[in-house]
Amino acid sequence: MTLLAIAIFLISAAALALELVLVRALSIGHWHHFSYLIISTALLGFGAGGTFVALGSKKLTEHYRGWLWSLVMGFAMSVPVVFYLSQKVPFDEVQLIWDRRQILYLFEYYLLLFVPFFCAGSSIALGFTVFADKAPRLYFYNMVGSGLGAGGIVALMYGHAPENLLLVISGAAFVAAVILGRSLSQRWVAATLFAAAVCVFAFNPAGPFALSINISQHKSLLWYRELPEAQLSAARYSPLARLEAVRAPAIRNFPGLSLVFAGALPEQMVIISDADGISAINKFDNFSDLDCYDYMTSALAYHLLGNPEVCVIGAGGGSDVAQALSLGAAEVTAVEMNTQITDLVRNTFNDFASGLFRRDDVEIIAAEGRSFLQTTPDRFDIIGISLLDSFSASAAGLYALNESHLYTVEAVEKALSRLLGRGLLSVTRVLKTPPRDSLKMLATIAEALRRRGVAEPGNHIMMIRSWSTGTVVVSPEPFSDAQITEAREFARQRSFDLVHVPGIIPAEVNRYHVLEEGPVYYRSAQRILSGEWKGFCRDYVYNIRPATDDRPYFFDFFKWRSLPHMISTLGRQWLAFSEWGYLVLAATLVQAVLASSLFILLPLWIARPVRTAEARKLFVLIYFLLLGLAYMFLEMGFIQKMTLLIGHPVFGVAATLVGFLFFSGCGSLACGRLLRRGRPARHLIVTAISVVVVLGIGEIVLLRLGFEWLVSFSRPARMMLGVLITAPLAFFMGMPFPIGLKRLAARSQPLVPWAWGVNGFASVTGAVLGTLLAISAGFTAVVFVALGGYLLAAVVSRRICP
Repeated sequence: MTLLAIAIFLISAAALALELVLVRALSIGHWHHFSYLIISTALLGFGAGGTFVALGSKKLTEHYRGWLWSLVMGFAMSVPVVFYLSQKVPFDEVQLIWDRRQILYLFEYYLLLFVPFFCAGSSIALGFTVFADKAPRLYFYNMVGSGLGAGGIVALMYGHAPENLLLVISGAAFVAAVILGRSLSQRWVAATLFAAAVCVFAFNPAGPFALSINISQHKSLLWYRELPEAQLSAARYSPLARLEAVRAPAIRNFPGLSLVFAGALPEQMVIISDADGISAINKFDNFSDLDCYDYMTSALAYHLLGNPEVCVIGAGGGSDVAQALSLGAAEVTAVEMNTQITDLVRNTFNDFASGLFRRDDVEIIAAEGRSFLQTTPDRFDIIGISLLDSFSASAAGLYALNESHLYTVEAVEKALSRLLGRGLLSVTRVLKTPPRDSLKMLATIAEALRRRGVAEPGNHIMMIRSWSTGTVVVSPEPFSDAQITEAREFARQRSFDLVHVPGIIPAEVNRYHVLEEGPVYYRSAQRILSGEWKGFCRDYVYNIRPATDDRPYFFDFFKWRSLPHMISTLGRQWLAFSEWGYLVLAATLVQAVLASSLFILLPLWIARPVRTAEARKLFVLIYFLLLGLAYMFLEMGFIQKMTLLIGHPVFGVAATLVGFLFFSGCGSLACGRLLRRGRPARHLIVTAISVVVVLGIGEIVLLRLGFEWLVSFSRPARMMLGVLITAPLAFFMGMPFPIGLKRLAARSQPLVPWAWGVNGFASVTGAVLGTLLAISAGFTAVVFVALGGYLLAAVVSRRICP
């Protein structure tokens, strides 16, 4: 039993680590939303393991030692093999709608990634089946292993390529196989060690089958690599991004540069994040070499205020910092979350960057932008946020599922509160066709002003556009006549189109970059800044309603009711104009539900042990389904809350996952002891769920009403506070599942692996369904739906724990 518990600990850690590494690898090779599609299907393998054990429970349990070793070995060996094969599949997501072969290729991805999760799920389900009476203890090792696996792999992602970490994961599984092999004979141990040596030899970075990520041909990295004399100058790895610095004589990255600029452009190199996000480093001798930055829409704010103290959110390679200094900034505070980028600019490429990040008038702050605005006591004349996402991915609608707490109404309010006197917030976004991104930013800013009590937001806002970018400049105070005149002159000299300035008239718009559909930006801006803005946002073809902290999906522009119109008017080109990241998520939910239903219901008809079980199978199904959905929903809701509190996406996700899984395991261990002392199972379930509901509501209220106080602490303190907040909730969340499983084993042993599979399928479906619910209703709604699910589970529990 002890050896099995250790093996389950290792397999659980390796399985969750594999999930996180595959998410990273698929985000680099394709885009992050395909991680939902492929990982959800792959994780069906984890739940399918329960179905497999239910179907063959008699044979599997009779020779469980050999089967456990075989399944764990299958997981260990398949991890590098299936990843290597998956990267040979010529899958191209952009061609899905017109090339039917891509569906076949996508299915190949499913089948390959299904294998290791199936092996892992089967081994754990078999362990729970054989030792069902020890379910609380095994669940402890399962959950704690998962938590430590998540935390450990996130730590290892710093400085290590995701594909190389697959060998670490495989190694952990081989260790589990060695442990299980010892209960058989030394030959099994020797076979395990031999297989491990073969895998290391074959798939290590210098081996004949070295693992590497196949990059989609639509990502920017491939284009930059093909430039004449292109050189890869550096590479860095972290949970945030894979960074690659590319240098080539032809590189010129000046988004939205005015077409009237006739001067020389400085030499550049680019830092590319996850093969697509571009950040440029400039080489210059003096600031006169950067005159081009005065011909970008983001320069407007510097013509409205002289000698400003500036805060740049998302410093990247330093282009926005260089722009600020070249346009007269007295001091620049550069905020960048990814310290590997600032290290490249400040150290590795310091000479090329002309010492930009080592200047006395430049202060580098390592922080996430929203977190910095939330916690800094400093005030600035100008706060600039410019083009922080990839042009190609954003234009294709591939950011639809990205949460961003920097582009919410609350974030804009916080930024405005960090301005000095008549300071300015400047936000530059890419222009899309049809218009949506910049209009949503305008609507978000206008709503933030309204919440501050501004009755006429149009007097506080200016917006201009070039051929590819739009900049919105906002002030807490109404713009002066002199500033309005300066803005008009700035736009005229650079052939930028006015979208809105106080007192604008129709004759001033759509003059330089003429749109066939007319002054659509101007007309939309007038509606957004008027009293009828809610109706306009409701009726607009895209979702441009302001994003909030509870629904922080700024890049979600999709509307279901607009889809039929797009398909009928655009034909086969409709996909390019839709936000297909959202569509992929919806498709993921459909396939997850269909596949889950098949695997859940199939044993009821073909597995005699399950079919003839005396327990009320319908109630078993509902109970474990509700637990899986509710647990996933609560976990997702608190990941979002903790990420906002801690102020860093990696730390927020890691702290929440580790905390939830570890303390859920502790709760499982505690309930096992309570059961041994004779406490009634149903009483424990009802008590645990009641505490979960009370704590869940209390912690949501605390995070909402006490957020400003909580966020005032240092980041390490906030991480500790996050653990303290989630620990008691997670502790009691870890009780209902093992109690139900143990009680089920006493009444109907064959249903144990089936219940495990049901819970696994619910978790897979819940991850996708929870995201869709968060997009449409908000994370608070997700949490309350989860609490309702727990209450229903408590009601149903009386049918399986009388």
